[in-house]
Amino acid sequence: MKKIVLMVMAAMLMASPASAQTDSESVSEAVSGLWTKAKQGVTRSSRRIKEEMNGSGLVDVDGHSYMHIYTNDLFRESQAANFRTACTNIFKGKYPTVKILSVVIPQEEWTETTTRSLGRISKYVKTVYCYVLAQDGEDGYINARFSFRRVKKVGKTWVDDADNWPLWERTDVLTPSVYRTLKDM
Repeated sequence: MKKIVLMVMAAMLMASPASAQTDSESVSEAVSGLWTKAKQGVTRSSRRIKEEMNGSGLVDVDGHSYMHIYTNDLFRESQAANFRTACTNIFKGKYPTVKILSVVIPQEEWTETTTRSLGRISKYVKTVYCYVLAQDGEDGYINARFSFRRVKKVGKTWVDDADNWPLWERTDVLTPSVYRTLKDM
């Protein structure tokens, strides 16, 4: 469906006087350029809609979405140090030469949500997020988000999601200018 809409838009743009062919541009180049612009616009729009619907908490910098940079470690539960260590070890396994600047859990307690099935609560989910920020030499920065989840079915006990303990959710590679912008927010 999306392709059909884009094709119709491209055809309408081709028929408009503003998109008249110049001497230095072939029809195929014009169509290709229009197609690329339309595709980029749809991609940007769909990403923004998805972020708004998911409440992603991402920040737009120069047309790209990035996670916030967190520096305050607020989580004080007994397992907090273990969570930070687990994230650090996994991160260092993937990026062994970077300099880690911070490993923080920027929330005071578990975030709790419910899952419904047929209109009834079927399970509870607790989530805590851990962020690792590292400097990649003089070239840039790496900001990664991990999550730890606990699940409790109704009438049962809490169980750690062992398959995803922790789950590496996202990585942003930041240029120095993007890093400065995010840090100042």
